[in-house]
Amino acid sequence: MKLFPDDIFNLADIALDVARTDPERTAVIEQDGYDSRGKRRYKYYTYRELSADAEAVAVGLREMGIAELTRIVFMAPPGYDACVMGLALCRVGAVTVWIDTGVGYLNIAERLRRISIEAFFGIPAAHMGRFIFGWGPRFLRKAIVTGKPGFPGARTVKSLRRPAPAKPAPPAVNPDDPAAILYTTGSTGPAKPALYLHRNFCQLYRNAHYSWRFEPQKEIPVDMAVFPAFLFVPISAGGTMVVPPINFVRQGPADVDPRALIEVINDCGVKSMFGSPVLLENMGRYAQEKGLKTPSLKRIVGAGDMVRAPVKKLLLEMMAPDGEVSSNYGATEAMPSTEMHAEEALRDTWSKTERGAGVCVGRPLPGVELRIISIVDGPVKNMEQARGAAPGEIGEILVRGRHISPFYYRDEESTLKNKIADSSGDSWHRFGDTGYIDREGRLWTCGRAGHRVITAEGPVFPWTCEAIFDTHPKVRRSGLVGVPGKEGQVPVICIELKPGHRSTDKSALCAELLALAAEHDATRCIKHVLFKRSLPVDPRHNSKIERPLLARWAAGKLKNR
Repeated sequence: MKLFPDDIFNLADIALDVARTDPERTAVIEQDGYDSRGKRRYKYYTYRELSADAEAVAVGLREMGIAELTRIVFMAPPGYDACVMGLALCRVGAVTVWIDTGVGYLNIAERLRRISIEAFFGIPAAHMGRFIFGWGPRFLRKAIVTGKPGFPGARTVKSLRRPAPAKPAPPAVNPDDPAAILYTTGSTGPAKPALYLHRNFCQLYRNAHYSWRFEPQKEIPVDMAVFPAFLFVPISAGGTMVVPPINFVRQGPADVDPRALIEVINDCGVKSMFGSPVLLENMGRYAQEKGLKTPSLKRIVGAGDMVRAPVKKLLLEMMAPDGEVSSNYGATEAMPSTEMHAEEALRDTWSKTERGAGVCVGRPLPGVELRIISIVDGPVKNMEQARGAAPGEIGEILVRGRHISPFYYRDEESTLKNKIADSSGDSWHRFGDTGYIDREGRLWTCGRAGHRVITAEGPVFPWTCEAIFDTHPKVRRSGLVGVPGKEGQVPVICIELKPGHRSTDKSALCAELLALAAEHDATRCIKHVLFKRSLPVDPRHNSKIERPLLARWAAGKLKNR
């Protein structure tokens, strides 16, 4: 199977190819209630069914006026209808717009208003948000709904089916036309609309195939799309997409039932999955506590924040003997860019992390270039203005490659802040993270540039400090923030204790943590420890610490001491 031969992202062609060569191959598995014994039942859809439905719906989309370059919001979780719509939208060449409710209900309206939404596909709750909060035009002729009970004025996916042509025509788009707009999380400022051209989106999926170790010629992938943005990764490789047991409206990654995940993995023979760190940690700990195994699972990829080596070890213990666990590093505008394998982390890098070296996120994927420059708080017009960091010096991380979103849609200010022009005509993306490259070519990250604490003695970086405090047996996680002082910022470490240690003597523990800090260069300047029952985290991954919010809390606590 030849994927994306012309750099046009067209899942419909991939599904059509499989439907013609292996029509009974399973494309989608989703839960279909429970039997009389309480065991999960499943419904299996073949590529013959998926391709036929997608081509039939594509005709109906064109009748509605949804065609090449139509900007359509896609707010539906993994499922068969979502797959059908995704393929049909590729067939007509529409531009899918993905935005997370975690950026805030009113912020969604403001963000989508800027890009002039023309159509909307989503579950009833998403359409309710459109009508109440203005997620796109409230009164919209091009509205499509999936799921019960439907929504007034919106067409169902089924109602769009029309007789499909025997030889569907490709969309009239080229590699430099828009394919998708993916909004950032908004955890480091207003959510930004990262535009992906067809050629960029194709390369993003090629990188995912490489990282997920998909080899369709040898083995059909069976993947569980735990993160909605990666819904189509298995379909793009002619594989099977398993719908996860998650209510994406009510559950964040931290709320997902690990028992249900393991049940579905084993019932459906899932071979690979992607998840946020907190979801993977909860699943690994549950499997350890209950003595459960997932023998079919050969590949787990984590991203969204740091995946700690002990968590990777837990996951390896529950997987197939030849199982692999890795973490990807990237951003909404550049995913994935590097990968780090559990074996190397456990053998070499994690012990250095716990001594203040930062977090190693591995080596760049094929075709991905990295560069470290001196930190600049503000726009950098071109690479001639950027000063390269010295070997081993902590600087700002840049990335370049075909998989990267080249600019933000109708947002020149964000493009100016986050892209640096190169003399070759390409641009470098600014991750906004700090780090360095070691002698082995591995990238180490030290936290967001905007989250570094600028003290009178120099900058202090979050990820060089927090892992040191996290080694204490009573600490679940820690967060470094800066509080305004007379001569620069004052570094403060905020501690979330493990559930079994929340009633411990805080004064004694504070003394222990400060003694631990005094043993390491990275933390020696920290003299203030605060305890918080739960550190605030981002809504998308439930893993990244919301540092601006935490900093305001810490400032108030220190002021009242």
